[in-house]
Amino acid sequence: MQGSELVAETLGEHVFEHFLRNKWEEFNSYRQNVTPFELRRYLPGL
Repeated sequence: MQGSELVAETLGEHVFEHFLRNKWEEFNSYRQNVTPFELRRYLPGL
Protein backbone atom coordinates (compact mmCIF):
# COMPACT_ATOMS: atom_id res chain seq x y z
CA MET A 1 0.00 0.00 0.00
CA GLN A 2 2.89 2.31 0.72
CA GLY A 3 3.76 2.43 -2.97
CA SER A 4 0.21 2.88 -4.22
CA GLU A 5 -0.35 6.18 -5.97
CA LEU A 6 -4.06 5.39 -6.23
CA VAL A 7 -4.48 5.08 -2.46
CA ALA A 8 -2.39 8.20 -1.85
CA GLU A 9 -4.50 10.19 -4.28
CA THR A 10 -7.76 8.76 -2.94
CA LEU A 11 -7.00 9.43 0.73
CA GLY A 12 -5.11 12.64 0.23
CA GLU A 13 -1.48 13.19 1.18
CA HIS A 14 -2.12 14.12 4.83
CA VAL A 15 -4.36 11.13 5.62
CA PHE A 16 -2.14 8.77 3.64
CA GLU A 17 1.01 9.81 5.54
CA HIS A 18 -0.82 9.58 8.88
CA PHE A 19 -2.14 6.11 8.01
CA LEU A 20 1.29 4.84 6.97
CA ARG A 21 2.94 6.23 10.09
CA ASN A 22 0.37 4.47 12.29
CA LYS A 23 0.73 1.18 10.43
CA TRP A 24 4.53 1.26 10.78
CA GLU A 25 4.17 1.88 14.53
CA GLU A 26 1.71 -1.01 14.76
CA PHE A 27 4.04 -3.31 12.81
CA ASN A 28 7.09 -2.40 14.89
CA SER A 29 5.13 -3.02 18.09
CA TYR A 30 3.92 -6.39 16.76
CA ARG A 31 7.34 -7.64 15.75
CA GLN A 32 8.76 -6.94 19.22
CA ASN A 33 6.42 -9.50 20.80
CA VAL A 34 7.36 -13.13 21.22
CA THR A 35 4.56 -15.52 20.36
CA PRO A 36 3.80 -18.80 22.16
CA PHE A 37 4.79 -20.61 18.95
CA GLU A 38 8.23 -18.98 18.99
CA LEU A 39 8.72 -19.86 22.65
CA ARG A 40 7.86 -23.54 22.01
CA ARG A 41 9.95 -23.68 18.87
CA TYR A 42 13.11 -21.87 19.89
CA LEU A 43 13.38 -21.75 23.68
CA PRO A 44 14.22 -25.45 24.17
CA GLY A 45 17.25 -25.04 21.93
CA LEU A 46 18.85 -22.39 24.13
